[in-house]
Amino acid sequence: MYKRQWLGIGLANLYEFAGPVGGFLFGLVYSPIVITGLHQSFPPIEYMLWDQGGSFIFATASMANIAQGGAALAVYFLAKSEKLKGLAGSSGISAVFGITEPAIFGVNLRLRWPFYIGMGASAIAAKLIALFDVKATALGAAGFIGFVSVPRFVPTFLLCGVISFVVAFVGAYLYGRVLIRKNGSIDPDE
Repeated sequence: MYKRQWLGIGLANLYEFAGPVGGFLFGLVYSPIVITGLHQSFPPIEYMLWDQGGSFIFATASMANIAQGGAALAVYFLAKSEKLKGLAGSSGISAVFGITEPAIFGVNLRLRWPFYIGMGASAIAAKLIALFDVKATALGAAGFIGFVSVPRFVPTFLLCGVISFVVAFVGAYLYGRVLIRKNGSIDPDE
């Protein structure tokens, strides 16, 4: 048996055993996994999970991407600098549709707090994904348009995505307003 099969079996068993707690923890650490690039190792594991009824990894990744996008878009509405505003707007939109690295590396990690808020929002949504047992049957863009990869769970997937976005956006916006009141700006270059 290949090592990735053991890893896939282990992940599936841990997820099944831990349920929503496992979903919460996986959602919490997914964005840091993206930073390391290890998320590129998940597709072979997902292929194996499809034989066991579907992959929770894709749905969790979608929630993480949507949350990081929501946090970046909150920065867009808070930023005064045209440079930060432009970067946050474009990368936030791309993140909610599946390409999250520009939002993570260009905005959220640079400011730090949006990244952490996105992690928390992702954990909440991933817990719901696990609670409702949402599983993907194909790979796709891990964001709102990922609903095509979860044909049996489209309404639940979209609801969890909206929750992920709203929690991240509102959390980041409110925290950013506190920082603006305290420091005058959220832009680290000012």
